[in-house]
Amino acid sequence: MRMAWTAAGLTALLWVAAAGARDVPYVPTPMDVVEEMLELAEIGPDSVLYDLGSGDGRIVISAAKDYGARAVGIDIDPNRIDESWENARVAGVTDQVEFIEGNLFDLDLSEADAVTLYLLSTVNIKLRPKLLRELAPGTPVVSHAFDMGEWEPDEVRHVQGRVVYFWRVPAEVSGVWRVAARGEEGPLAFDLRLDQVFQEVHGEAEIDGVLVPLEAVRLDGDRLSFTVTAPGAHVYEFSGTVAGEDMVGAARPRGTDQDTLHWSGRASSRGASLAQ
Repeated sequence: MRMAWTAAGLTALLWVAAAGARDVPYVPTPMDVVEEMLELAEIGPDSVLYDLGSGDGRIVISAAKDYGARAVGIDIDPNRIDESWENARVAGVTDQVEFIEGNLFDLDLSEADAVTLYLLSTVNIKLRPKLLRELAPGTPVVSHAFDMGEWEPDEVRHVQGRVVYFWRVPAEVSGVWRVAARGEEGPLAFDLRLDQVFQEVHGEAEIDGVLVPLEAVRLDGDRLSFTVTAPGAHVYEFSGTVAGEDMVGAARPRGTDQDTLHWSGRASSRGASLAQ
């Protein structure tokens, strides 16, 4: 089971590896924003929620009580940890939650189902490479009030005058992929050349030595889709899943609802990592 991460409020103090300790004032997240964040985080009874900078534990407790999730909060302030345990006891969820006194930059995020933050933008940006490096593609990231710099959100919601940002961690697809497809029309092979800036992707297919621009390219977590014109002016809509060095999926002629090609792709060269 992968863990989910979220934040009830600003931490009293965050340690930033490159810049030493950085003060961040504790400000509780309003409950209507908590509800919106948990909805966007896509947690459920099988989720383990981690709350970074968990403050008084309200998101951890809400996740356990309202969603049945196993929830863990981390905060650097021992007073907030004590307060959180007392709040969990009153809510009757102490068997579903855990609170840890510690530094979020030291944590391994690779087991997270989702990450939710209420930190400063400067901290978010310092945390961004860690999120992109350690979280699985498709993992939701939700931030109350503060953005991620150049990483544009997939969605922005407004709750009683407050802003909530949503991202889904994109798979790394930049580079060249060798694609092979087979169906009723016969085999089709081409090189897929992709350029990527976070979830924004564009590229071209090299088919029989001819470069064909891709259309309607979309990357949503680990799901990639694009449209390409094959020899004979056949236009195909490809969709598939990215898993590390491999892609696999199906394709259909444009305007139809039946897959006629099954395809797979293997990375032959990779572009720069998103986590750099």
